[in-house]
Formats: sequence, C-alpha cells, structure tokens
Amino acid sequence: MYTSVDASLMRTFNKRTVLRYIYQHDQTSRVAISQATGLNRATVSSVVDELIAQEWVREIGPGDSRGGRRPILLRFNERAGYAIGIDVQISHLYTVMTDATRRVIYEHRADLDPTLQPMRESVLLERLVDAVDRARQALPESPYGIFGVGIALPGLVNYQTGQVVYLPNLDIHDWPIVQALKQVRPYPVVIDNDANCGAWSEYLAQSIPNMLFINAGIGVGAGIIVDGQLYRGHHGIAGEAGHTTISTVGLLCSCGNYGCWEQYASEQALARYVREQGEGQADPFMPDFVKHALGEANRGNPIYQAAWRTLGEYLGIGMANLANLFNPERIFLGGTIAQAREWILPEISRVMRHRAMDRNKSMTVEVSHHRAVAMGAAGLAIANAIDLLPTRIH
Repeated sequence: MYTSVDASLMRTFNKRTVLRYIYQHDQTSRVAISQATGLNRATVSSVVDELIAQEWVREIGPGDSRGGRRPILLRFNERAGYAIGIDVQISHLYTVMTDATRRVIYEHRADLDPTLQPMRESVLLERLVDAVDRARQALPESPYGIFGVGIALPGLVNYQTGQVVYLPNLDIHDWPIVQALKQVRPYPVVIDNDANCGAWSEYLAQSIPNMLFINAGIGVGAGIIVDGQLYRGHHGIAGEAGHTTISTVGLLCSCGNYGCWEQYASEQALARYVREQGEGQADPFMPDFVKHALGEANRGNPIYQAAWRTLGEYLGIGMANLANLFNPERIFLGGTIAQAREWILPEISRVMRHRAMDRNKSMTVEVSHHRAVAMGAAGLAIANAIDLLPTRIH
C-alpha cells in the first residue's frame, strides 16, 4: 500500500536528484533535467518550483532553442549558502570558502610549525578549528549559511565513517576526525583523500566524465573519475597510486614496501636527486623547498635542472601506467610539484609517447590551479548538504 510516508520519501529523493543535477551543471533547463534523470516533466517542474521558492535555485533567463519555445535556464542560487574547504598539507593548511557556484570568496594559508612533526591529533584539530573560524568571519548573509566543511587529507581515510585510517607523513592514524571537529564546531563535515578532492574539483569545473587527478607533493596520489563518478573502490581507498611498484629492487617506502612510485616522483625524490649530486642541504620538509628548488633550476643550476627532469621522467612512467589502465580523456597534475610545469611537462609528454598504449600516447596532461584540492573539498561539502535534504543546514 502506497502511504504518505512513501510519498514523502519519494519527494525527498526527487528533490535531491534534481538539485544534484543542477549543482553539477553550470546552467540547465527543466527539459534537460527530465531527460538526464528520467523523471517526468511534471515532477521536475514541481520540484524546481519548490527549490526556487526555497532559494536553492534561480531562473537566469531564456536559453537557445532549435525550434519552438525557448527553455528557461536554471542554475544553483550562488547566494543560497557557502562551503568551507580545507586542504591539509604537511607544511600548511590552505582554506577556501566558496559560494554554491564554486566561486571563491575567501582564501587563507596557515603555515604549520615543522617542529611539531609528527603532529598530534589535538594540534591538527586546533588548526582546523582556527581555519573554520577565520573563514566564518568572511561569511556573507545567505538563506542557509554554511553548508558544511570539507577536509582534504594526505593519506588513507574512510569517507563514509569520517575516520582517518592513516596519514603517513603526519603520522596520524585511526582518528575519528569528523566526530572530533563536529563536537567543537557544529557544521556538517565531510572528509576525503586530497587527490579525490582535486579530481572532484576538476570534474565540477570541466565535466570530463573519465579523468585522473595526480596530486604530487611529499607523496603521490590519484583521484579517479569514471563515468562522472569518483571511483573509491571496495574499501574506499582506491587511488593510492603512489604506492604502486615501479621497481622491484627499489627504495624502501614509508608504507613498508619497496620501489613505490612516490619514492621517485615526489618532493622527497626531488631532494634525494639533488643530494645525490652533491647538494647536501636539500630537505623536502623545509619550508618552501619546492619554491627553492624551482628557483635554483630557473637560475641555471644544472643539478636542480637535472633533478626536475628526472622527476618528470618518473611522473611520466607512472602516468603512462595509469593511462593504460584507465584510458582517461585527460590527466590533471596538482600538488606542489606542479609548480615546475616548464621542467616536468616536457619529460612527462616524452615518456608517455614512448610508454603509453596507442591513443593514450597523445593524452593531454594539464596543470591544475593551486586551489583545486581545497575547492574540491568545498564541493564535496555542498554535495553532502544536498544529500542531507530536506534538513535545513545552518
């Protein structure tokens, strides 16, 4: 028997479906939503009218038509609410606040004290609370306030339970970070791996249904988009590309394995390449190491130039492997290493032409914006807010 409870649940499901589609498309129409979601036009029109009345969505005017009536275009109301995204790195936190159309209205970098490594959970929590409080001070007036907080973390996390599994370069493991933050700041909180956040950011910006995001810094990870969805794997830890083996007799990695990709394509690898050529002070954990290494290369230091080229070669080897495995339309490179695009991209392209299969040889590799990971975390917070409907946020 069909009950009022069933009807309410169906209404909520339809509302989330429509709003999620509108959020993931810069502008759309009622007809396009109906065609994409399979909902009939009457249902879509009714849900859209409700979303407009509740200030989630707004009409932006007539669109183009190939004949007949011109459709009224819709978009997510950019002033409906705001999301905070925090990119946690070993050297700093990078925070953004975005509106509902992913426009950045606030950003801040807070350096972390290197003497605090390995970092205690309580110290990181203090820094996260401070980041949230600083962003909140920039919050404009809006119907729904802060949609939530998204946190991008450099390691293994359980997206569903909100638990840190293991952050190797911060030496934090088995920590219920979402619960800890919600106890002191009562906002919806979502966490994910930093590479997944970068991938989600690029997907929202460019709508490429099959793509990879390589986040290269102290470590290396991959965010994977397959058919427009983040691929997480059975246990939610897919994308640990930095711990795929590229040498069976290689260097010992922090994970306990030997020959991992990140031992050859990260900041740690770059510092080692430099030290091996006599520059004994190279330290990947020193503040702005990558900026220093790039400056040396640009000033003509042959040791740093060679180190960057070697790093680019190994990045290319790993990317060719991933291209052959996933056949993405595009690969994005983010993280601190991406600052050296002029030194590493030619090497990546050269290696991929030789090692990638067939059509993957011409794979486009693009450098992402330095805000991509934090913006992706904010995007996940908005997606989470949509999944919480019809609950009012804040």
